[in-house]
Amino acid sequence: MNARIRVLLTVTSTLVGILSLILYTTISTEILFDKVSYCTSSVGTLWLSAMAVLLSSVVSGFLASLIVIRDNVLPHVFISLFIVGKMSFVAHCGAWNGPFWFETAQHLSLLVGVWIGSYGASRFPLAPM
Repeated sequence: MNARIRVLLTVTSTLVGILSLILYTTISTEILFDKVSYCTSSVGTLWLSAMAVLLSSVVSGFLASLIVIRDNVLPHVFISLFIVGKMSFVAHCGAWNGPFWFETAQHLSLLVGVWIGSYGASRFPLAPM
């Protein structure tokens, strides 16, 4: 494979992964569960929202992996750096929706979900070689 094509696929995969992560997490937290917050939401809503966020990141990681070939994990590294940067930005600005441990757990579930999606796509029989 040409190096130029490999870089193009990596950039495309990273952009698709980040944009799908933003879209699916927004849908799951803002639309499906009507602005989930630790202080105002019930325990059941928090659990369902957490599972929806995890599923959103798994789908995002899966989509990003299907674009690139199996041995390329750079898009997932960039998506993980995006998540860590977003968490750092939110911590710096103080825009938490709940306690620090709650927000940290949400962002860690995003990280774990992206890598679970990557692993699932590498085991997917129709993934590019």
